[in-house]
Amino acid sequence: MKFKSSEKGQALIIIAIAAVGLFAFAGLAIDGGRNYSQKRHAQNAADTAAYAAALAYTRQINTAANITTAINTAAQDRATSNGFNNDGTTNTVTVTTTDIAANTGLCPQDAIGKEITVTIVSTIETTLTRVINRDTLTSAVTATARGCGYTIIDPFGGAAVAGVNPGPGCAFDSGNSHSSHWTLKDGGIFSNGCAYSSFGGSVTLDPGECVQSVGTATNFTCMQPYNTSSALPWPSGIAALMPPNPCVAGGVGLPQGSGSTFSNGVYCISDMDALDKKDVVLNNATLYVTDLNFDLRFAGGGGFSGTPTTGGTYAGSDTYAGYYMIVAFNPSNPCPVFNAKGVQTMVLRGNSGGTFSGTILAPSACIDVRGNGEPSGINTQLIGYNVTSNGNAEIFIQYNPNPDLLTPLDPTISLIK
Repeated sequence: MKFKSSEKGQALIIIAIAAVGLFAFAGLAIDGGRNYSQKRHAQNAADTAAYAAALAYTRQINTAANITTAINTAAQDRATSNGFNNDGTTNTVTVTTTDIAANTGLCPQDAIGKEITVTIVSTIETTLTRVINRDTLTSAVTATARGCGYTIIDPFGGAAVAGVNPGPGCAFDSGNSHSSHWTLKDGGIFSNGCAYSSFGGSVTLDPGECVQSVGTATNFTCMQPYNTSSALPWPSGIAALMPPNPCVAGGVGLPQGSGSTFSNGVYCISDMDALDKKDVVLNNATLYVTDLNFDLRFAGGGGFSGTPTTGGTYAGSDTYAGYYMIVAFNPSNPCPVFNAKGVQTMVLRGNSGGTFSGTILAPSACIDVRGNGEPSGINTQLIGYNVTSNGNAEIFIQYNPNPDLLTPLDPTISLIK
């Protein structure tokens, strides 16, 4: 018997195979396009979520809020608003943070900060690519933003004494009495206007230190007058020096008049006159004075002693480290002379209990130094509207530059990858 061969039916097999291939290519085009669109949408969502988290960090660094919670909440809320709700099935959103230490060069002026990375993994169900056993397609995207906080700036070039009064009147005046004498160690004098010494020997500076003034400088052994490039504009340049007010966030403090010893924290002082005639003692503490009108004379006794805080009491912030006292800025009514009324005035002296350390920042106050009786001096930096001396005692000031003293530079955020 002879069998006649036939090729009938082979075309169906070829067509079937070709159809699978065509469906596969069509699926890759359609589902691949959908997956690409989903990935691009997820990338945009991750970018904006990282930005939102960095912004939340810069807004919270000087408050008592939980920064980690604020970062995670901001990132997740923004991702959710863009369709990625972290349901664990169709998408997951992960937020991780890395601290940026000071002096790393990653933030402006070597501020501290955080790098915040948002990762979104999303899954879509396929259509035509199911013919090649692909039921889902998954994509992953990341975005990292950097938030930088308040930073370290020394606007006075290491001056031990700084007067910010732009004039009239001299921001630094050693006094008209020849019986008072200033000795400054490890720091010069800065004046935002003129600087005056009653005679050449009334102020002794270390070799290499000098008096730098925007206006005139008179009767100092070392003088750099008319240094206009270092001028601080009034009041904007002065306001920029002020650390954020912790008292608006419900800062801590002893009831006024109930005591004058402060320990371990930042204390809000709304009635400065309650400390008059008292020995004010700080143990790892900072006073933030919100009072815009006081006359602290220490008449009959009293004075400052103790040590400033070594770190802020608010999460993520060392803003108040190294400050003995910060006095609220009152640009509309700065103190014209040390014996004026209705303004911020203080007569500064050491007390019988010892010396004190830490910066006193009082840019609208008159600080009149009446001596401290300690050859070792006070370890401080004095910053006032007018800094003067109208007493007879010897004045010793030892300035120890502290890299933790912060002059705030506005926080910054950026998307880095």
